[in-house]
Parts: sequence; C-alpha cells; structure tokens
Amino acid sequence: MNNKGQSLVLFILFLPLLFLLIAIIYDLGSLEINKQKNINEIKNTITYGLKNINDSDLNQKLNNLLDKNIKSKTTLKIENNTITINLKYKEKSIFPNIIKKNYPIDLTYKGYLDNEKIIIVKE
Repeated sequence: MNNKGQSLVLFILFLPLLFLLIAIIYDLGSLEINKQKNINEIKNTITYGLKNINDSDLNQKLNNLLDKNIKSKTTLKIENNTITINLKYKEKSIFPNIIKKNYPIDLTYKGYLDNEKIIIVKE
C-alpha cells in the first residue's frame, strides 16, 4: 500500500482550522490592545483630574479629554474629591465574516487622593 499523499491530505483538511484559530487569536489580541488603550486613557484622565481637583471647570476639562481620546461614550462623576469614570461599549470583531461576535466591554475606574497620593482602583 502506498502512503505518499496522506500527510498532504491531512494538512489540507486542517488548514482551514488553522486559519480560523489564527483569526481568533488575532481578534482577541486586538480586542485586548484596544481595551488596554482605553484603560490607560481613563487612568490618565483620572490622574489629571486629581492633580487639578480644585479647578472650577474640571468637569468640562475631563469630558473634553475623554471625548478627544476615547471614541465610545463615557460617564464621568466627580463628588467628594473622588473621580469615577465608566466606559461601556461593544467592540466589533476584526473579521465580521468569520467571527460574528461583538465583545461587550464595561470598565469602571475610581480615583481619589489618600495622603497626597493618587489611588486608582477598578470597580
């Protein structure tokens, strides 16, 4: 019996699965990168807000920063020298024809001053 073409046939059968696996890994990696960018922008905005907590138009400045750097809708709350930012959106897949999925993202971070030290926590 001749087995010369068996490995080629198996490779061709598993090739679509390999491409699908690579697409999923790339999609999830891109999702995590975009999520981390938004987390960094939220933390930078909170840090700026806490350093300038006594500004009269702080709410407007922080909303401008968020609108400029984050494309999704954010909710900003400033009360008792605490700044809370919430970001909710759905991240679309990079490959909508292959992976028909929207990933829901819900990020809430709170920042406050503790003995002149900036503390930012995820809620």
